[in-house]
Amino acid sequence: MNSLDAVEAVMAFEEVFAVELPVHESGDFGSPQEMVDWLELYLTNQRLNKEAATLLRKLAKDHNTPELAEGLEGTWRREQIAAIVREVFRQ
Repeated sequence: MNSLDAVEAVMAFEEVFAVELPVHESGDFGSPQEMVDWLELYLTNQRLNKEAATLLRKLAKDHNTPELAEGLEGTWRREQIAAIVREVFRQ
């Protein structure tokens, strides 16, 4: 992933996660896994917003992974972040 791709991904994640992420720290990610690690750091103790919860319900249904839709009124879990990262990279 080049720097421009990383910036575009961060912008997409900001919209979904409803947080402002430090783009200058995003650097060049070699894999979606590195992006998940980075996002997990910045989403620690953040609560899910309505849009993200709706997206996770849809992903849980579409991919038959009901655990993604569990605890949507709580804070982010790594598997939820990873599911959204995969979805953004599919688009």
